[in-house]
Amino acid sequence: MNTESHQKMPTPSATEDGLFSELSSVLSQYASVHKTAKVVEYENYTTLKNKLMALDSPIGSQSWAGVWATVETYLNHSVKTAHPQYFNQLWAGQSAPALVGSVIEALANTSMYTYEVAPVATVVENEMLNVFKKVLGFHSGEAQVTTGGSNSNYVALLLALHQKFPSLKQTGLHGLPKCAVFVSTEAHYSMDKASVMAGIGLESLYKIPTDQHGVMRVDELEKQIESCIAAGRIPISIVGTAGTTVRGAFDNIEALADVANRFDCWLHVDGAWGGAVAFSSKTKILLKGVERADSMTWDAHKMLGIPLMCGVLFTQHRGHFDRVCNLGDTSYIFHDSEERQDLGPYSLQCGRRVDMLKMWLEYIFYGEQGFKARIDNFMRLASIAEERIESEPTLELQSKRWINNICFRSTVCANGDLNQFNKAVREHLHKQGSSFVNIAYLGDELTVRLIITNKDVTEEDIHEFFDRWLAAASALNKRVMACE
Repeated sequence: MNTESHQKMPTPSATEDGLFSELSSVLSQYASVHKTAKVVEYENYTTLKNKLMALDSPIGSQSWAGVWATVETYLNHSVKTAHPQYFNQLWAGQSAPALVGSVIEALANTSMYTYEVAPVATVVENEMLNVFKKVLGFHSGEAQVTTGGSNSNYVALLLALHQKFPSLKQTGLHGLPKCAVFVSTEAHYSMDKASVMAGIGLESLYKIPTDQHGVMRVDELEKQIESCIAAGRIPISIVGTAGTTVRGAFDNIEALADVANRFDCWLHVDGAWGGAVAFSSKTKILLKGVERADSMTWDAHKMLGIPLMCGVLFTQHRGHFDRVCNLGDTSYIFHDSEERQDLGPYSLQCGRRVDMLKMWLEYIFYGEQGFKARIDNFMRLASIAEERIESEPTLELQSKRWINNICFRSTVCANGDLNQFNKAVREHLHKQGSSFVNIAYLGDELTVRLIITNKDVTEEDIHEFFDRWLAAASALNKRVMACE
């Protein structure tokens, strides 16, 4: 494998034509190594800071030398997220059609708030969202593009609050009864932030225990709701998760919908990670009942591999985005009277990028069948990883595999501390730049969380990762025993 990752950056001519020509050269150089070099050329913070500040010309000199020196350092030491040994996050990889869209949106520098400044982009966004609504079962509802899952979950909580308290827009939270929002103990931390930003406080967020597979226990949910009502709190929202961050677990959406209906709660589904399973008939069953949800979060930049950011929030109720987001004197900017042409009034943001162009180009290139094949392949590769773990006597699967999250660890270590040992193996591979995988906790146990979401990863890459892991674990064990 070629491990050379440092590429000398060019010095472009002063003309715009020369700039684009040299920029193209930079992109080509990076593309030639970013899947074959180290996953990362690791440096500690101080060393990297010194490299970054070692400019060839003073700041403000209007010299391209400093610009390209910074670009060189940035690319050389950034994590190569399209690398086939990058398994660290819920996003990875690179797809050419979406990459083109990302470049074009920056080149055109359009902002998504009015039709008159973003005519093509407005049509693209509306049509792409219509496709997603059909796939996920929100046919008659609405959708908006967000900055990602955290933003979507926050807006969904605002929708739930305004649904329960119609006067909230005018009077605020003052004088209203205390609220209660229910999530699982394995829900995303953005719900904690949403509760604070929405003004209901962390005391209003109730975390329901999960079963051994990471699924919210519906019996415990019902008990907690009844307890809150008895204490004078008003149940506002139940938040189910479709693909938890660590295990990839799916809550029982059908059962949660029944509970939400019984207690008059807004049902939100956080499918930022797992929502993409809707594109495959083999995995869509995991989302059974999602059409009964009031709202749903989904990030196309995660499992589908669209360049960051590309988040979407769906709701089954028309007019709710307008209720929460359309405020103030906007006559200076919003002039059209036709519904869904000026998109700004329906968004929490005003100016925002044309995130759906990259998604649209990916869609017209691959189509829904291409997305289905991508999801199915991830599940196939995840099954291969699971089988490899089960075949190795020094490895164990720590949790049921739901989708393409694989939680495992080494079980043999010389010092007896499995948490520290697995963390050390992971850190060794990371700093060596050979493989990059994440860690998390399941209770008190540290787990190695392998995420397969790069469309270019192969079966050979999966086995290469485990070969490297086992070799590093063996070497670390020998060093520990030699020191004893």
